[in-house]
Amino acid sequence: MYDPNDHKIIATLLAQFGDLDCQRLGFLDRNDNATLFVTAKGLGYLLDVVAAERTTLQEAYAAGYDQGYVQAREGL
Repeated sequence: MYDPNDHKIIATLLAQFGDLDCQRLGFLDRNDNATLFVTAKGLGYLLDVVAAERTTLQEAYAAGYDQGYVQAREGL
């Protein structure tokens, strides 16, 4: 499904990491037509790290750990 906001999301990720790192990290991928698209991991990064204003690796790790712990405990 096409989402016009994808262009802004893709541009944000590319500005932060560059094309190769975005793909290496799994934040962006290419479809059969070689068109970039945002992955769930890329969107999750923007929501859980950038929007939450986590500024250090330690904060990002702790938040990811806490989220995984809650999901495991609740059986999600």
